[in-house]
Amino acid sequence: MVWSRYVVLRLAPLLLVVLMLEGCASTLLLKLESSHTPTCAPDGQDCLIRGREIFEDYRRLKVEAIRYKSQGYRLPSAPVAFIHPVRTEYSILLIHGLNDSAYYMADLGESLHRSGFNVVTVLLPGHGTDTRDMLDATAEQWRTEVDKGLEMAALVGQKVIVGGFSLGGALAIDVILRRLDIHGLLLFSPAIRLHSFDAISSLMCVPGLRTHERKTDLPQNPVKYKYRMGNGACQLIRLMHRNLAAGNPTEERTAMASEQQVQELARRVKVPMFMALSYADKRISPEAALEFARNVQAPVLVATFGTATNVSAAPLSNTVKIQSLTDADLQHSYLIRRSNPYNGQENPCYDRLASVMIGFLSEQFYLGVGSGDAGDPACRLIGDGLQKLD
Repeated sequence: MVWSRYVVLRLAPLLLVVLMLEGCASTLLLKLESSHTPTCAPDGQDCLIRGREIFEDYRRLKVEAIRYKSQGYRLPSAPVAFIHPVRTEYSILLIHGLNDSAYYMADLGESLHRSGFNVVTVLLPGHGTDTRDMLDATAEQWRTEVDKGLEMAALVGQKVIVGGFSLGGALAIDVILRRLDIHGLLLFSPAIRLHSFDAISSLMCVPGLRTHERKTDLPQNPVKYKYRMGNGACQLIRLMHRNLAAGNPTEERTAMASEQQVQELARRVKVPMFMALSYADKRISPEAALEFARNVQAPVLVATFGTATNVSAAPLSNTVKIQSLTDADLQHSYLIRRSNPYNGQENPCYDRLASVMIGFLSEQFYLGVGSGDAGDPACRLIGDGLQKLD
């Protein structure tokens, strides 16, 4: 059943009441967890070996599920790791976005690995197998999957940095709220507030809409779903509202991404943060992402694509720097891949983005790998074909 925007707006208050009564947006509890640092030998090789073995088992199980559910078609979606022969000082867990897969994080993983990090990715439940698996996915399952990734990252690196794209960004923020042993944060088009009105987006949690399947303009491809299930958006909304509630479970069902709530959420982040976003993003709100960046209690670098609006160009604090990579617009899912032969979602300025990101990490964590420079390498032309919605 297709509803016009007018009808949805008129029925929103009633449907939100139904949402609460049905309990579809049940409370996603926040529990502050202690350090998960493993006990390792002085050289760390025992932990490195154990981390490799655990990841290999993890990937094998994911590959088996992908083979069974998609007859092998979606194997490029499987999680990957980039691990040096030694346990590195810092390791990074990368978390993909809604409806896509670990494939989208592989270019970032390679770039970070070349700069001295051990990198692990995960494949979230409901992703990379069959679109209808998203019907049974929950935010709790995604959080559990991230914790598996954190366990592996802690074995292959002495200190863990967590990063994520879109939904993965929301999960990375969730980690920061729950864990005291995270040393850095990488956010790429993070889902802090959606581009559309949050209350309307919340309607995806109404039982009848959770099963709604929407066709996109993407070609059939093995790394991102062409069809999107309402439940995926519902679980993302639950996670975003949990983050905004910032430790008060009674607020989750009514939490909206007000400026004050975004500010309060950001003030709980006390580790260095790199963020990348596009002002042309039609999925998440770049304004909310920048408001978040302005209030983080640690050094921040924001790398941007496109031209800022008056709102999003508001001043940043002394600890926050903003760096324009290009004035050309880039849509949401194009941000984090250098190339994507499966569906064409690629970033012609990826190398520039990676250079700036590595430069920031080098400065913050004393890596000695040189600083990034937004003028080098150059961007390839962002053509009209990369302006379409994703």
